[in-house]
This record gives sequence, structure tokens and C-alpha cells, in this order.
Amino acid sequence: MGISQCFDCLHERQLKLVTTSLLCQILLDRNPMASCDVQSLLSSANCFSCLSEHQLNTIQAQLLCEILNSGGSGEGCILCGDVDPVGVPDCSCALSYNRTTGSFWYWDGTLGQWVLLIGG
Repeated sequence: MGISQCFDCLHERQLKLVTTSLLCQILLDRNPMASCDVQSLLSSANCFSCLSEHQLNTIQAQLLCEILNSGGSGEGCILCGDVDPVGVPDCSCALSYNRTTGSFWYWDGTLGQWVLLIGG
């Protein structure tokens, strides 16, 4: 929770800018030859323009979970509910979204516990 508190004072637009920058850094870390050119990214992202904000957040969370799980092997899972997660998930890489508070949690298998990623 300590890391996410650093972002508590940011406005929604600032959070989106930080998230975009972090995703670009992840991309470049995974593939140094990749590009974060704005026009190219906008062109690629156009197919998502008809989705709601919630649908986009859900897709982004799933993609981040798959990145966390060794680059998209599909073995991750995303959970959604009206309360914070408490039990051990059925997969090695999991994210949980609380619809009531808008918070995101990730499963830390090493610690054996859910860790707050965004929200509070």
C-alpha cells in the first residue's frame, strides 16, 4: 500500500499520464527496438475507442497481469467483486478489481497475500 499512496494526490489525468509512461517503459524494457511514438500508439489504440472506461480499465488490468506473468502466456487471471480480495486465487498471477471502491490488488505469491496496487 505504501507505493500506491505516492499516487493518491494525483488527479485522474495525471494518473493516466503516469500509467502511460510506465507502460511505455515496460514495453521498451521488454523490447528495446519498440517505439512509443504517440501517432503510432494512437493508430494502434483506435480499435479500443468504442469501449467504456470500465472496459478499458479491465482490459488494461488483464494485459498488465499477463505482462507480470512472463509476458503474456495467458496463465493469469483477473477477479472482480464488490469487496477486497482475501482468499488465495486459483492462478499464479492474479489481479483483483473492487467495483465498490475502484481499487486494484495484485497477488504476491512470494508473500502469500494480496497487495493493494491502486486505490485505498
